[in-house]
Amino acid sequence: MHTDGPRTRTNRLEGRKGPRVKKMSSESMIEKKKPACSHHSSRKRERVLAVGTMLLIMAAWAVGFTLEHADTEPYLYQAMPGADRIEKTPQGSYAAYGTDQLIGYISVGEGNGYGGPMNVAVATDLDGKITGLAVIRHRETPEWFKRVQESDYFSCFIGKKFSDPFVLGDDIDGISGATYTSRAVARASLEGSRFVAENNLDLPVPARKPAQVAFGPPEGVLLLLFALGFLGRRKSFRHKKKVRWLSMLTGMIILGFMYTNPLTLSLVNKMLLGFWPDWHTHLYWYVLLGGILFCLVSSGKNPYCEWFCPFGAAQECLGTIGGAKAHAVPRYKFVLMWLQRGLALAAILIAMVYRNPGISSYEIFGTLFDLKGSILQFFLLGLVVLASLFVRRPWCRYLCPIKPIESLIRFLRKWVKSNGSAKIQFP
Repeated sequence: MHTDGPRTRTNRLEGRKGPRVKKMSSESMIEKKKPACSHHSSRKRERVLAVGTMLLIMAAWAVGFTLEHADTEPYLYQAMPGADRIEKTPQGSYAAYGTDQLIGYISVGEGNGYGGPMNVAVATDLDGKITGLAVIRHRETPEWFKRVQESDYFSCFIGKKFSDPFVLGDDIDGISGATYTSRAVARASLEGSRFVAENNLDLPVPARKPAQVAFGPPEGVLLLLFALGFLGRRKSFRHKKKVRWLSMLTGMIILGFMYTNPLTLSLVNKMLLGFWPDWHTHLYWYVLLGGILFCLVSSGKNPYCEWFCPFGAAQECLGTIGGAKAHAVPRYKFVLMWLQRGLALAAILIAMVYRNPGISSYEIFGTLFDLKGSILQFFLLGLVVLASLFVRRPWCRYLCPIKPIESLIRFLRKWVKSNGSAKIQFP
């Protein structure tokens, strides 16, 4: 009896524990199945949304392309106000008459601005001198183009001939902060005057100089920062924190305050619309977009945003002063994420429909680095600056339109890789 007692109790305890172990294992199996099912449905939903987003952008592009139309005639009279009658010539230019006497010709030249192609009506007299200009169509950010309009920039072309160089900083003074727009007007004016001189006035037009690659400090610094960002993300890289701060400060000072060349939604819209500029004069943008796409596709990482985005660096500097932290807001995480995605998608769709990359841009980079913008932009900048003292990178986390685009590229990359691996595993 004495020896059987403990053995009986042990058997009873083992009997009690047995079903419990089985019950816990079955429950754990059920719990494991639920997340797998939930993850599968979530992944399927994300794929549907990704495809739907791309189809929506394509539809908006098609609508914008169909509706695009500009009546050229009013701009011709604006360029040549002394004309009573304007007729199109067989060469493709326009002949302007005053009291039934030929007074000059008008040609439409094209230059590539910050937002895309710019068409300018260029009026010339019978000696080949420019007498007037009128912008027919442009894709510049309204605020930036207004800056050019309010200046006397257009007047510096009056009296110039097709044989002049039309080079910014040489015989033409550009507009500070609107270099690409200034360069586009100059290019369009030169093209228009050369066309009339060669095709209508039979004047000897000098051969064009071969295009030169515009490689300067911004392009060199950008390549260096990409190299640092790409190598610095490796686990074996030493002094990562110090090098990252050096990279951020360099990007903020040189790419931000000195040249004001951050990555913007306008640039993405420009490429989606097919407004690919000449790489000789826009090498910086090709390096910037090409570098980001290469890093995202090859490694799934984007060194630009974390390592040398000028506006992101400015927020981190403010956060260091105020002791900002990455505050988690799980209750509103879903709402904030879709608000950010919704704003970015709406801005892209508007740009596609109106075929103007910068018309819907809501970024405040230029407001900070050039200290120019609307009252609303300065108000938003003030809120972001204040929030950056307490929250780590609030603009990047909750408002930046580049983040949803980056997430979409990452998702598509992962989707393609998963399909590829599935085909290999299950032929």
